[in-house]
Amino acid sequence: MKRKVKYLLCLILVGGTGLLLWDLLVYPESLHVPSAISFDHEKHGENIGVDCAKCHGGAETGMRALMPAKSDCMDCHNLPLTGTAEDEKLQEALKNASDFPFRFTSLLPANVIFPHGLHTKAGVTCETCHGSAKEINAGKRPIVRMEDCMDCHRGNRGFPKASTDCARCHR
Repeated sequence: MKRKVKYLLCLILVGGTGLLLWDLLVYPESLHVPSAISFDHEKHGENIGVDCAKCHGGAETGMRALMPAKSDCMDCHNLPLTGTAEDEKLQEALKNASDFPFRFTSLLPANVIFPHGLHTKAGVTCETCHGSAKEINAGKRPIVRMEDCMDCHRGNRGFPKASTDCARCHR
């Protein structure tokens, strides 16, 4: 009987809902916190060709893709733009923003490690996990599921096979 209870408890915790609840209780920082400045990924990426790694340091070589600082925005936005009301609104928002106006929102549970640099070297693009700029703007980033990670790690999605040892990603 005890064995069945342990098994059922394990199923509940391993199931997506159980892990999500566990993560929110144990790792509350994984909750979404809105950023001080809204950001249009389409305008920057697809329209003018800014690569994700330009604003998200570490995306190509580090453990984590970082959120841009206000100074990163000002690298470009110190330049005269088109002079529209939208540009004036942005300049005012940047002027009043904190040094780090953007908040990190993970697609993964807080106990999962995702080394961005290793995945970039393997040919995984930002869009593979994060979706297109249009999807990100619409708040429709794909849900990252363990099955998707395992498909890639098993070589089923056109990427080289990689470790499927649980301890490599789960802490």
